[in-house]
Amino acid sequence: MAILHVDDQVAIREIVRRALEAFGFAVVSADGARAAKLALAEQPDLAGALLDMRLRDGDGGQIYEWIRDHRPDLIGRVAFLTGSADTALHAQLAATGCPVLSKPFEITELVTLAAAWEGRDELEPRRGPKAS
Repeated sequence: MAILHVDDQVAIREIVRRALEAFGFAVVSADGARAAKLALAEQPDLAGALLDMRLRDGDGGQIYEWIRDHRPDLIGRVAFLTGSADTALHAQLAATGCPVLSKPFEITELVTLAAAWEGRDELEPRRGPKAS
């Protein structure tokens, strides 16, 4: 199973991917709403989705609506990521019942969500091979 992470900022996608992979999670990255919908359609075994709210070709709310209509198996395993302080947006997101992580967020918040979606208790980072 993999975690879908949608963000149009390359650096954030890379940081999130590396952080989740360090804890043993597989990550599918998408750079926008269109790519996210393709990944959702082609990846039946996703554990959950991390959706940035502001994307170059849409927003996380649109992706959530698509998930609701086409991938109801993922409802309850979606989280929104946002750097916005807009209280109306936060109220709208809270109404979905999905977690909302405000940027900058802690990596442990992502790992905890991913672990819950996969039904894992272990949150220890993987150790790479020792240098000789």
